Amino acid sequence: MPSVGGDGPMKRRTLLAGVGSVGVLVGAGGILSGAIPIDSFGEPRSANTPSGNADGTDGDGPIELETIEATGSEAGTLEVPNDGVTVAMFFAPSCGNCQALMPQLRSARDELKEEYGDDLTVVSITPEQDHDELREWWDEHSGNWYLGFHSGRSLASAYQVVGYPVVIIIDENGEKRRHMTGNPDARKLKYAIEPELEAYRERAAEAESESDADGDTENESASTKTETETETETETGNGSESETETESESETTETETSSAASA
Repeated sequence: MPSVGGDGPMKRRTLLAGVGSVGVLVGAGGILSGAIPIDSFGEPRSANTPSGNADGTDGDGPIELETIEATGSEAGTLEVPNDGVTVAMFFAPSCGNCQALMPQLRSARDELKEEYGDDLTVVSITPEQDHDELREWWDEHSGNWYLGFHSGRSLASAYQVVGYPVVIIIDENGEKRRHMTGNPDARKLKYAIEPELEAYRERAAEAESESDADGDTENESASTKTETETETETETGNGSESETETESESETTETETSSAASA
């Protein structure tokens, strides 16, 4: 996958796509402020896990988001979820709250990136439109991370996002951890995102520790097996030496007996 300047190398899983209008729905832990409602996407299922394909069929695995070339972004695809925490912002260039949210998200992102690096992925998603005009808007409003469009399976539909601006936080397992609407400031964004990054690091450390423990157990088993095989080979070798000695003694006795008979 291509790499992107703003958020490091492309990661292994995907996220969603753009939303068509503006909304006020708030999920668990969300912040409600001045957004405009629109129709929801598809039949409601779980608010915290992907609900399937845009065509109504069940969909497993990550969602692939089309990204475009812009400041901090590169033409290609981004998979969500990925190895880390993904923050997805749904917006429309004409939305006033979306414009106000951009520098706040930039500030929170920059601060968190210093501490958490590639554990954090930020992506902004909008309906398909003229790329040149969008790039101009992006630079004007401090964008410096992945910029993508809805395509195929919709992240908005999968996570029941309605309207914009909406910010959702997704963990490495595809679980939606937070859902915020309106234009929270940088402090609120940071306080919402940082605990999820800490939780991710704890899970990653646990998984690594378990993997190391499994590796140690396998090494111990291999070592025990090798020792057992060595002991068996040694015993076999000793047995062969004893047989050789016995045969030699027998031959000596036969020789002595033969000599005596001749005498």
